[in-house]
Amino acid sequence: MTANLDYAFDQYLRANEAKAVPAIRDFKEKLKQPAFAYGRFTVPAFYKGYFISPKQQHLLKRVSAAFHQIINTAVRLYFEEAQLRSRFYLPPEAEELVKIDPGYSQNVVFSRFDALLEGESLKLLEFNCDAPAGAAYTDQLEARFLEEPLVKPFAEEHHLTASDRVQSVLTTLLSVYEEFGGYETPQIAIVDWRNSRTAPESVYMKGHFESKGYKTTIADPRELQYKGGKLYHKGFRVHLAYRRVLFDELLQRLDEVQDLLRAYKDKAVCMANPLRARLVSGKSLFSLLTMPECDRFFSENENAMKRQHLPWTRCLADAEDFYGHRKVFLIDFLTDEKEAIVLKPAGENHGTRRVHIGRETPDADWNAAVDKALKEENWVIQEQIPVPIMTVPEIVNQKLDFMYRKYNFNILVSGGKYAGSFVRLSDESVVNVATGGGLVPALWSDVAPENFTA
Repeated sequence: MTANLDYAFDQYLRANEAKAVPAIRDFKEKLKQPAFAYGRFTVPAFYKGYFISPKQQHLLKRVSAAFHQIINTAVRLYFEEAQLRSRFYLPPEAEELVKIDPGYSQNVVFSRFDALLEGESLKLLEFNCDAPAGAAYTDQLEARFLEEPLVKPFAEEHHLTASDRVQSVLTTLLSVYEEFGGYETPQIAIVDWRNSRTAPESVYMKGHFESKGYKTTIADPRELQYKGGKLYHKGFRVHLAYRRVLFDELLQRLDEVQDLLRAYKDKAVCMANPLRARLVSGKSLFSLLTMPECDRFFSENENAMKRQHLPWTRCLADAEDFYGHRKVFLIDFLTDEKEAIVLKPAGENHGTRRVHIGRETPDADWNAAVDKALKEENWVIQEQIPVPIMTVPEIVNQKLDFMYRKYNFNILVSGGKYAGSFVRLSDESVVNVATGGGLVPALWSDVAPENFTA
């Protein structure tokens, strides 16, 4: 983080404590509305931004472009390198779906890279490349924060700049649609389950798309109808589908979503992300990307980026290849290296309760987790990266106070370009808004750090 600007904001609030106390309280009350709902809860937020320096902004743009290319190449490896196919751990029933050609060149269009950023040290921990969320929540939260009367003078003085995350989604959708061969002004369906916890994001996006002149509907995939070579939602013709439903959830309901899948296969609709994005949505990809044997598939610059920004990771299912081909050696490794590693399920959507951080897990619990992971095998071992900490303002006994929170940094990538970011905070090392964390927008400043003033 831009430490000087972070400190300057805290000092600014301290200097204006009489205004800050009611402002913080009112700000949290303002967020208790449908736009910020996450299921039955309100997305928790703090009266602060995460401040990005020009150098960090440059780093984020380079990393976004490089890893967009890397993960798109990785999808190609699944199809072109038969000996690597097993390392993607794709369920057999999913193989036919990922084979479908989406009708355009990108295997992954939208991504969210979940990372740890401190200063100019950036480590990517997960790729969310299936149906990444967060852009709409963050755009709205950022707008509310920058509109705050107390924040405005600080934002103007330090040239804080907002990001157009949702507009980046729309711009990229239109670009993909053009490559797909779409020639009509597209009518868009945001494809999401009727009772999705992130439904408010879809509502906001629908409003934004329509404000730019694109008729839009929010469609449960079970309500889509494919007839006469065209896809419809309740009589609304769909040219372009923005997929918010997860691949694995579609897989579980195959019988109910056949019209969408047939239209996609027949190229009667342009859909992004394509279904093949699922291939690079789990943590098992990190094992592939950090194997020296796979460096030959990537450029010199891409290999340098991988070495610099990816933690060492191995899948338990094939880890015996790296530990003497004997499970006993693997067990010894997991015991001996406990303080330096993390055990994670390889799938993308695991929540947080099954992530085990070695140094924070009692030995008995760790041994039980290791036993479970070895039996299931669909787990990864990952080098532990220290989780950074930032301060956030809170009101305690009617006075301004500052609390320490651990945070991770979430990079949104649309069509290979950095499309803004946000930060999730928690008391825990495994940071997730769904389990009681918080959210703040990432704001960048074009002012050099030496010019920051408190």
